Amino acid sequence: MKKIINYVICIVAASGLSRMVVAQELTSSAKQPILNEPLPIDSTRNQRMEKDLNKRNSLSDNQPVTWKESVYGYTGSYSSDNVQYMARYDKEGKYVETLTKKEWNENAPAKLRSSYDQSYYKSQKVTGYWEVTEPSRKGYYLELKDDQNKTSRVWVNEDGKFSNSPSQKQVIKSNKDMYLVPDSTMKKDH
Repeated sequence: MKKIINYVICIVAASGLSRMVVAQELTSSAKQPILNEPLPIDSTRNQRMEKDLNKRNSLSDNQPVTWKESVYGYTGSYSSDNVQYMARYDKEGKYVETLTKKEWNENAPAKLRSSYDQSYYKSQKVTGYWEVTEPSRKGYYLELKDDQNKTSRVWVNEDGKFSNSPSQKQVIKSNKDMYLVPDSTMKKDH
């Protein structure tokens, strides 16, 4: 009888360990945003995005642009007259938005500071704060450091809601026009 009980205990323990290993593999293989690695060379895509960026913002013309890739698309960072900019493009290389780096101080929007103070991230130090410059959109991108000097990057929408990913735009088609709207404004059919 003891052998049967020990056998059952071993089976249950082995089953539990195998589930933990599978769960660990699933979480460790999940793609995390990468914003610090240089963009692989694809001169056609880079030239197309840089040409588009120069048309959208003449300040980027004749400025070095550093392109980086993440799971959400591409960012092109550049500066002009001591102001830093970050242009975002989706995975297909289509323009999404431009952000401007700001100082995290009492001049940061009160709603953003209040949301940060009440968030999970409040124990981390804001090392970089970017604001969306598009007239039809509001949002923020924060770079944070914790006590162990580990960097976190989060997006904050205009309502002060934090996310690990930027808001995505969805295409709306009308009879004559096609235009983009943030996904948070989309009504979902149930």
